[in-house]
Amino acid sequence: MYLNSTLPYIPTAEEAIRQFTARYRSIEAKSPSPLPSLERLRRLEVARVRGTSSWLINLFRGIAYNMPFINDLHPFYRELVGLMINVDEYRHAVGKLVNSSVAIGSISRDALRVIRAAGDRDEIVKARRMFISRIIDLINDLGPELRTLKETSIKLSKIPSINVEKPTVVVAGMPNTGKSSFVACVSTKKPEVADYPFTTRQLIIGHVKVYGMYAVQVIDTPGLLDRPLSERNKIELQAILALRHLSDVVVFMLDPTLHGGCELKPQLNLLMEVKQSFKANIIVAINKVDIATGDEVKRTVDAVNSLNLPYRLISALRCEGTGELVNELVNGPLRGKLESYLRATHERAVRSGLGE
Repeated sequence: MYLNSTLPYIPTAEEAIRQFTARYRSIEAKSPSPLPSLERLRRLEVARVRGTSSWLINLFRGIAYNMPFINDLHPFYRELVGLMINVDEYRHAVGKLVNSSVAIGSISRDALRVIRAAGDRDEIVKARRMFISRIIDLINDLGPELRTLKETSIKLSKIPSINVEKPTVVVAGMPNTGKSSFVACVSTKKPEVADYPFTTRQLIIGHVKVYGMYAVQVIDTPGLLDRPLSERNKIELQAILALRHLSDVVVFMLDPTLHGGCELKPQLNLLMEVKQSFKANIIVAINKVDIATGDEVKRTVDAVNSLNLPYRLISALRCEGTGELVNELVNGPLRGKLESYLRATHERAVRSGLGE
């Protein structure tokens, strides 16, 4: 599922009030011409109360039911949303919008009762004013909840669309080790690449074409620092979530040089943490071999060998060895899931008539 695919438009309280009053004025009621003017007014106000009440209930329910249900989300999205918003406030806002239909129904029934029993024009006008006033008060009371949901919708709309069923390569490592350059080499995505730490501030998704389809995701994660999980900030935790929930393979970037500002030891410490904490296959990409010295490369290779992990030598800046690495993953650890994904995609296409 794509989290931001069905997000509704959410008005502010002021916008909802303007829409409500405009709709109230626009509603007309058909009445036989011989009817006395009082009865024509009565029919008109009944139609307006019913029409605007129904519209408002549908508006608020539509917003609530088209916002994501947290418990139904894939664990990756559920935890990512929890990093971005106050989940308790969000659930309260959704619940209050759903429950507002009860209050709207009560206000509507009160107004209809007075309008139907009114003996003159003044009583009907008084009932109209009372109805409009109470509805406006109700919408204003929902103002904080509408604001919460609007802010939430804006945040959720910025989450990249990640297909949790698609074979996924997560690119991880410390800041400035070449992750974004690697993703730019092997996929459709051309992420921002700059020569300073923490260029990547969010998950960036690229797609690799396999057998004519964009069937593999490559996720560029924010740079991780070598410190305990409890001390990591929200940007780093996004990378942790991607590793935990999405990765079929982790390409861990190592920089054997000092050009990126990270010494080898803390990078190896982080590699060990990833190896111990996550079940995905790990392959180490020893990057920047175009500028590393022979001693730097040998020292890094020896360290990776001591961890009993496979590695490849690459230059992400020049895209050397990057395509070969991805091809190796496609024909190796990704092969089983890739074949299942392509088969399921084909079967869905046939069922929908697209494959005929």
